Amino acid sequence: MTAHALLPLGGIIAMALACPAWAAETANEADGGGVGDIVVTAQKRAEPLQRTPIAVTAIGGDSIEQLKISTFRDLSGGRVPGLLAPKRSTAQTTQQYSIRGIGETDTYPEPAVAVYIDDVYLARTVGSLYDTPDLERVEVLRGPQGTLYGRNSSAGAIRFITKDPTAKPSASFSATLGSFRNVDLKARINGAILDDDKLNGALTVIRHTRRGWQHSVPLNRDVNDTDLTVLRGKLQSKPAPGLTITLAGDAMFDRATQSYYTPVNQPDGIPNTGNPINPDLTWSSTLPYNRTTSYGGSATVQWEINQQFTVKSVTAYRGLHGPIYYDNDGVTAIKGDSLAQFWQHQFTQELNLNGEFDHWNFVAGLYYFSEEFHNHRLSQSAGAAVDNVGTVTHTNNWLNTTAWALFGQANIHLTDRLTATVGGRWTTELRKFRNIGQTGRSWGLHDPQEWNYDPDYFFLKYPTGTSAASSLTSFDVTATPKRFSRFTPKLGLQYDWNKAIFQYVSWSQGFKSGGYDLRSVTAIGSVTPYLPQITTTYETGLKTRLFGGKATFNLAAYYNDISDFQVRATSTAALGVVTNQLINAGKAASWGGEAELTLAPTDNLTITGSAAYLKTKYRTFTATLPANVAGRTTLVGLDFPYAPRWQFGASVNYRVPVDLPGALRIGGDVQYESSRYADLYNTPQLQVRSQTYVNGTINFAADKGNWSIGANVRNLFNLRRAQFGGYSPTNAGQYPYYYLAYNEPRTFNITLSKNF
Repeated sequence: MTAHALLPLGGIIAMALACPAWAAETANEADGGGVGDIVVTAQKRAEPLQRTPIAVTAIGGDSIEQLKISTFRDLSGGRVPGLLAPKRSTAQTTQQYSIRGIGETDTYPEPAVAVYIDDVYLARTVGSLYDTPDLERVEVLRGPQGTLYGRNSSAGAIRFITKDPTAKPSASFSATLGSFRNVDLKARINGAILDDDKLNGALTVIRHTRRGWQHSVPLNRDVNDTDLTVLRGKLQSKPAPGLTITLAGDAMFDRATQSYYTPVNQPDGIPNTGNPINPDLTWSSTLPYNRTTSYGGSATVQWEINQQFTVKSVTAYRGLHGPIYYDNDGVTAIKGDSLAQFWQHQFTQELNLNGEFDHWNFVAGLYYFSEEFHNHRLSQSAGAAVDNVGTVTHTNNWLNTTAWALFGQANIHLTDRLTATVGGRWTTELRKFRNIGQTGRSWGLHDPQEWNYDPDYFFLKYPTGTSAASSLTSFDVTATPKRFSRFTPKLGLQYDWNKAIFQYVSWSQGFKSGGYDLRSVTAIGSVTPYLPQITTTYETGLKTRLFGGKATFNLAAYYNDISDFQVRATSTAALGVVTNQLINAGKAASWGGEAELTLAPTDNLTITGSAAYLKTKYRTFTATLPANVAGRTTLVGLDFPYAPRWQFGASVNYRVPVDLPGALRIGGDVQYESSRYADLYNTPQLQVRSQTYVNGTINFAADKGNWSIGANVRNLFNLRRAQFGGYSPTNAGQYPYYYLAYNEPRTFNITLSKNF
């Protein structure tokens, strides 16, 4: 199957290579302009994007500004082929995502796609989605990256690189005003604190508020709003030649409402009323309760010893905490509510040694990771024919992770055109877990205000159930510490056919560690570890510069062979026993191809396009599924969740040739995703329909660059699509349990920026 999957790209490569002389000739004409070279550091060294032997999408500062990119949610939907980030999640600053079909449907586990901000790893996606100020570049790497990066990233990595402070004094301020009383204020100051680059500094402050776009009928207030404060600072010193020391710190305070959802049956979940679904209405009566806070600091020391060797150290500490109350049903009755109180902190240390020689180069690294995660949670799930009766689960657990890794990669120039890559990674991780739990069946379900948002207080206030059939069980278990170790290799070849055509082929493995499940609600589940997931990736790619350097066209094809695939199996009280457990499903595979085009036919016009094709398959299934609405007993024959078959994206940016004291630009982009499933069971009622979004911008920047004004529209045609949901037609109270989470409606914004 691997060879079959790579055949289409092989034919394209063969056709392209049939005319290398034409490609070389046109590339030589590129000196007159066209698509500029983007320099990336995806392989821990500066190199042109078009000569980087991995599938990587890089977005520079100008495109970031034009497309208004500040978080990785902004990258999905065709802007980066193969990346999926649904346009809704459980909270404003939380996000699930996947690359090439491999990712998470849950926000609690460590992600298969690693996210870095200035080389600092974010271990959790809860509280990770916030404006990253002063972006210089975004790089999205697809495929395993363990031989280059500190933390394992079996599906890919997303890197946000922010601007370093400079000695030249500067200040900037921008204000964005728009739909739903949107107010987004950003200010930055930058400059020298000490002379001669001995100490430069930069500080950015963001304050973003917006009225909610959805209305809660019982609360008579708008929800799904924005209330975000972000602080980020950098200090950089160059005390000696070749030595750079950078200190960075940030904090984010999310006080927006948690996500509110839309009942399919309206009003208030009542079926057969004949009323259409209004995505902008909810009947959730739960008060807003979100206090997510994340923060961190890092110290980066880089020493260029000589022309051959560079040493880099990145030391970082990060933390997050907060309560969030989730009302996962959209109706007044309690059907799927959950209070999550969490405290997380991590310490990381990475050491890199880079070597550059005439015929080879290398990166070697040592990585240490330590994390503590405390999760205190109470969940209520409807499980009777009457409202507000079901199962209540209370868990209080602690997960400790300690990991070490040695990694390295060498590129050996066998000839002037042919280069071989050899890499490897050895990882060892130790997981410790304790879980204290209680489960009340046939129990009354109650609004959180009644038990003061205190999970420990719930069963003290409600010590008995609703009938003689009620039961209360409890456990306090400590799992046996479990160590997971693995060596994962990488081999590759790259060939420079000429100045315009670069080809690579690689074989690599990615490791996603095993562990214990933070969401487990049973004693046996708490002491039963899930196994590591191993991804073996075969990939080939072609990168070209065409038409005298006025275009770049890149292709990639891949096959992922996955063993002990980690998936989350859930079941509500309406279906019997409440289940929420990570399991190893067996063997699976995903394969497909990606294409990216950038075209600059004139100095004033830039056109981009991308396409991604993805096919997924469960090859074997070795676990046991809990009861589910779709009636699945095996995953064989189903699609992965968050795995659309097709993605397309296109953008146009045009500088209007008018006689003005500045540059007038107009732009637009289109994002398309084919239908996909949002849940493991491919439940038909929760299938996400195909979706196409159109966005537009217009911007005027003064000649001296000291001010600009612009306007943008997102979701121009106001398309509304459910991104995920929940469904249980019976035994979920008086009416069925059926809600959907819709994307945001069309928004207009105007931005005024001033540089000093």
